[in-house]
Amino acid sequence: MITIVGAGLAGLSAAYHLGQDYTILEQDTEIGGLCKSIKIGGYTFDYAPHIMFTRNPYIYDFYHHLLGDNLIVHNRKAYIYMTETYVKYPFEVNLYPLPEDIKKECIKGVLEKPDYEPKNFLEWIYTTMGEGIAKNYMIPYNCKIWKYPLSLMNTEWVKGRIPSPSVEEMRKGAESPSPLEYGPNAEFMYPKRGGIGALANSLGKTLNVKLFSEAKHFSKTDSGIETTYLEKGEEKTIKSDRVLSSIPLPEMVKMMDNVPDEVFKAAESLIYNSLVCIMVGVTRSNITEKHWLYFPERDLIFNRISFPMNFSPYTTPAGRSSILVEVTYRDNIIDIENVKKEVLRDLIKTRILTEYDEVEICEAEDFKYSYVVYDLDHRKNIKVIHDYLIENNILPIGRFGEWEYYNMDKAILSGKNAVEKIKK
Repeated sequence: MITIVGAGLAGLSAAYHLGQDYTILEQDTEIGGLCKSIKIGGYTFDYAPHIMFTRNPYIYDFYHHLLGDNLIVHNRKAYIYMTETYVKYPFEVNLYPLPEDIKKECIKGVLEKPDYEPKNFLEWIYTTMGEGIAKNYMIPYNCKIWKYPLSLMNTEWVKGRIPSPSVEEMRKGAESPSPLEYGPNAEFMYPKRGGIGALANSLGKTLNVKLFSEAKHFSKTDSGIETTYLEKGEEKTIKSDRVLSSIPLPEMVKMMDNVPDEVFKAAESLIYNSLVCIMVGVTRSNITEKHWLYFPERDLIFNRISFPMNFSPYTTPAGRSSILVEVTYRDNIIDIENVKKEVLRDLIKTRILTEYDEVEICEAEDFKYSYVVYDLDHRKNIKVIHDYLIENNILPIGRFGEWEYYNMDKAILSGKNAVEKIKK
């Protein structure tokens, strides 16, 4: 018997691949974790922006198995907004629209980039992109999203996430518009109906999930582990051979007795960002044809914006447009109402909206755990915590259980891989 804590993609995947002898405990009213969608006034918004892409053949087939003909395939239309213009993503090979002085600065930096082995993310930016691209885009954008010194971040998370084109490709992209596409999400999929929540709902439709069931405590036993949880306010216990947990690690260690100081200190040292997603519905159609935008400029509150109506027309009522805005924060309480006001102000400032637009929806969702930050001690601290949990018959899964910057495909694989480990 296996207890799975959390009905996000990793937990659902673990149950799916186990097939039997499991129970999923989920504290929320529905499954999906961060991979949920909500309906507001005829609009469908994702809890946080998601698209489906993968280089893994199993996951590619799995997406199609789960969603069938409820899929739309897109060629990415992503841009960086800066100097009041749009630069096609990825920035470094699409410099052409920028002012001549910035283009020259970026190309000069690429040609003169330092040659040494980077010890942190900041050094990686300089050695990979050069000083011009670092100054104009990479440093301001990454400072804005991570809210953490780039010199104190490691580089292990970068592989496969940030394109690294050649110097020649960068030069060509400065001279003329580049027809080339880079990165694993140059083509992506999205559910036709139901938002990204359709993926979790399809995965979980035949699974045994206890909703309104919040895990509170874990105790190792001679034969396995006992989990205490509250089901609709009533305290219950469940005994199992092992627990697969997607609970964020800083919370997980608080639910165990006699945790060694070394483990507590490691958990307290983990760095993460929180996220506010602002969902905006506007009574004007076709405000843009783009899928999403990045915003490195410091005077704008948001770091990224996506447009659900361009992922699927079924997310948005006819004659309307939808906007999903991301604002990261860390280590402080955030004033949601003030954030909403600043978002609407900056949507007009960037000319995405006009002062004459009627905003009929402006709601927000706040997520304490959103982005894992890879500080220089990330791997060391994770090993200390994971070793302790495994000794206590708890196997971490998912983005916040494994404490890795997983996309949806990696989260699904995390649950699948955990099952393969316990079946050996």
